Amino acid sequence: MVQPNWKVVMIKRLTNQSNEGIESQGNDTRTHLLAVLALLALVVIVFVYVLLEGKSQITSTVRTDIVDTYVHWRQFGFEQLRQGNLAMWNPHVFCGIPFFGSFQSALLYPPNLIYLLLPLAAAIHVGIALHIFLAGLFMYLWARHRRLHPLACFLAGATLMFCAPHFMRIYPGHLSNLCAMPWVPLVFLSIDGICRKRTIGWVLLGTAAVAMMILAGHPQYVFYTAVASVIYCALSLVKNEQRLRTAGLLACMGIGAVLITSVQLLTGLQESAFTLRSGSVLYDFVARFSFPPENLMTLIAPNFFGSITDNSYWGRWYLWEMSLFFGITALVLAVYGAVHGVKRQRRFCLTMVVILFVLALGSHTPLLKLLYEIVPGFNKFRGTSKFAYQMIVFAIMLAGIGLHRLIERGRPSRRWIIGLSVCAVIAASGGIIIRISMPTANITGWWSDLMKSVYSTGQPYLPVKNYYDLTFVRSAAAQASKALWISAGLLVLVATLFVLLRRSKRIVYVIVALAAAELVVFALPLWPTFDLELTRSTKLKEVIDSHPGDYRVMNTFNFNSAITFGAFDIWGHDPGVLRRYAQLITFTQGYDPNEATQYVKFSRLHEFFAMLRLQYALVRKEGQVEILDMDEPPLPRLVLVDRFELLRERDEIFRVMAS
Repeated sequence: MVQPNWKVVMIKRLTNQSNEGIESQGNDTRTHLLAVLALLALVVIVFVYVLLEGKSQITSTVRTDIVDTYVHWRQFGFEQLRQGNLAMWNPHVFCGIPFFGSFQSALLYPPNLIYLLLPLAAAIHVGIALHIFLAGLFMYLWARHRRLHPLACFLAGATLMFCAPHFMRIYPGHLSNLCAMPWVPLVFLSIDGICRKRTIGWVLLGTAAVAMMILAGHPQYVFYTAVASVIYCALSLVKNEQRLRTAGLLACMGIGAVLITSVQLLTGLQESAFTLRSGSVLYDFVARFSFPPENLMTLIAPNFFGSITDNSYWGRWYLWEMSLFFGITALVLAVYGAVHGVKRQRRFCLTMVVILFVLALGSHTPLLKLLYEIVPGFNKFRGTSKFAYQMIVFAIMLAGIGLHRLIERGRPSRRWIIGLSVCAVIAASGGIIIRISMPTANITGWWSDLMKSVYSTGQPYLPVKNYYDLTFVRSAAAQASKALWISAGLLVLVATLFVLLRRSKRIVYVIVALAAAELVVFALPLWPTFDLELTRSTKLKEVIDSHPGDYRVMNTFNFNSAITFGAFDIWGHDPGVLRRYAQLITFTQGYDPNEATQYVKFSRLHEFFAMLRLQYALVRKEGQVEILDMDEPPLPRLVLVDRFELLRERDEIFRVMAS
């Protein structure tokens, strides 16, 4: 009989104990608490600089939505609330416009109470950091509910916090988007809980999540999440043993949220009946900001089409709307989870990813036109690319499931290692081909033709001269090839970790660290700061101070700044502009009133503006701000007219006005 070598036996036992140590953490409460604290630590690390920055610094970039809208809205709304007034009406823009009913005022959203306690810039910083953390926390809880390992839950939470469809919203300062997005995983968690246990506790949690989304101030995310939830509920009910009861509880979740937020919801719906979004907006408007198919490249190379930080993005629309990047490591894990994940844990994730991606494509498929015609709500909003966020939420869940399976199995097959190596070679080869194809003396070749074909869609925002500039085209090619090489390097690194994982499960810690580091490095450049004072129009203040009186102004280059100075503007920047007023202003500029949108290109000061009490217009000419004075003094607030003609048809009114 052969006696076993006791040294070999001891080594095997120690190795097994070391490998099983990861799994033994299981559902230990302390481990979960440490993982959540690690998510919080990541947020603090990323935001510590701006949280400690001076009171006037804003986390975003100047000349984006935060400058045109959110700074002024938050200051006006919560300054009024601080004085005890719920601002129902904003008299400072568009000759007056509903405020509370516009949803994006978000006066009843509980986390926005920080605007009553902190200075404006500090409140914006704390609010952004808080909601980034909430997104990670709720994603963590959803992953935990699916019985994933704490490391997998941490990976899911960290990935959602810093993925492109979420974190890049900081760059333009989309505060209402950032407030609404964290509640999405909590909604899906509640649906899972109701379908599994059918208890009132899950209904109450789902009701709270939906209510918070409604109050957060971005109706489009509420609608798109509702669409995704309906699809997910339908899939979940197919094999549910108690369909009627489960469906009833799911319905109660939505009904309860509507009842809780009825003050905001009903007011907003009443106001929307008078805005440009009442009835159907034009299909061409709805089709804008559909996700471009070529931007699938952002899954592996986020800067393939350029970067927003140096204004080199040459792709369609805005990159913060059109990027799917959530990390190379997380992407590999998502594919692994989709293939090897336990069916109970996957639970329709891959199906939802496919369906939501098709919806995000918008006008690039025939589906959007069909939905526009027959499904209420799809004819109200533009930007179906926002479905990418709900899609990424499910993709990230697959990444968590993939890591969980790696922890359980610990030995990825050689086919995966070979497959990752092949993908790395393909990515590296693509970078080499692009670098070789860089134009030298003339703007010719397939790369420059590719860039021109993108511009020919009419959807990029870069000037046309960039696409015919040799220096810019060469720089774009160099950036694209570099992005592919970085992706290739990361794929090689992941493949190497998979090899090492076959020997020790402890390598999963390195995989998680790599995934988190990859996204933090991606996110760090995306929160530039600017001085809050740049949102103030100094020229407008000069006009107000030097010409006191009762009149209105028109500031064509610094929208909504009249709100901050207490002035009164005949125009502004707000998707909730009243329909009849937008049609009137559109008509004065020589355009078809039926095609009125929230954007008007002003080319003249119409005589009718005197009736709006316009006195001064601030316009930009040759880089300088010019102040124009109306030839005639504005009409007073009250005029008694004894000769008049009553007209009822809009076009007839406009015809007489133009005569």
